[in-house]
Amino acid sequence: MSLRALLPLALAALAAACTPSNTRPGATVPTAVKTGQSWVVTRPVIAAQVLDTCSRPSPGQPPGRLSGYWAPSRAQIEQLEARLPTLEAQIPKVVDFDRQYVGIEVDGRQLIYLNAFHLPDHSEIDPSREAIRVCDGGAQFWGAVFDPASGQFSDVQFNGPPGGR
Repeated sequence: MSLRALLPLALAALAAACTPSNTRPGATVPTAVKTGQSWVVTRPVIAAQVLDTCSRPSPGQPPGRLSGYWAPSRAQIEQLEARLPTLEAQIPKVVDFDRQYVGIEVDGRQLIYLNAFHLPDHSEIDPSREAIRVCDGGAQFWGAVFDPASGQFSDVQFNGPPGGR
């Protein structure tokens, strides 16, 4: 076999060697391969931690504002994600952020809180089971509220100004 014929086989073997073999069942694709992953947080204790922000306002503040939590459907999350590009003027590369979604009830309305961040590549953090909370961090960490009934975002809040200024 010629060297030219072996090249595709060698490249395929190299690519296979670079693929993680210790991926946990149900794990997501590493952010180096696919940015903008999202997870729905369904455990109320973790949802409360997601809303307990230290560098920006959230719907969980002040205490007693929320009347409960609920689990958004796949269709509601798909609706939200389809509307993400409408935030592009406020948040450059908005779809590249990783996101946690928490269903919240405020004043009798079912809303979805979006917690946005960037996970380190190949992180062992499981955002479906752990709250992602960062103090400071500027515009690289932000949150917003989505209303599935109207299809609109509101209350976009950043951890601080761009560059931490």
